[in-house]
Amino acid sequence: MAGLRPGDAGYWTFTVRPDARDGVDWARTELDTVRGRAAVAWSRIDKEIRMAVRVPVGATAEVHVPAAARDEAEAPEGAVYVRTEPGYVVFRAPHGKWAFRGRA
Repeated sequence: MAGLRPGDAGYWTFTVRPDARDGVDWARTELDTVRGRAAVAWSRIDKEIRMAVRVPVGATAEVHVPAAARDEAEAPEGAVYVRTEPGYVVFRAPHGKWAFRGRA
């Protein structure tokens, strides 16, 4: 539900792809990796999805923000737009704490 998935051995990379189905309003999880703590929390407020992502030092996250189009997703400065997939706008984020917004 929360959407934290390993990318490769050692968590150099990992994926955040929340499963924001109807009927689920929030989810969160964290995982201690060899690089530090990786975490994601998201909540739905009306049709907006708010996501908080923590990326440990030395890692990179591919963050899938629920949104139909690029202009429906908000990412902080430093997160790099990668692509748009059906239902998601994808960003790459290096270590740090990040806040994203999308539309469900």
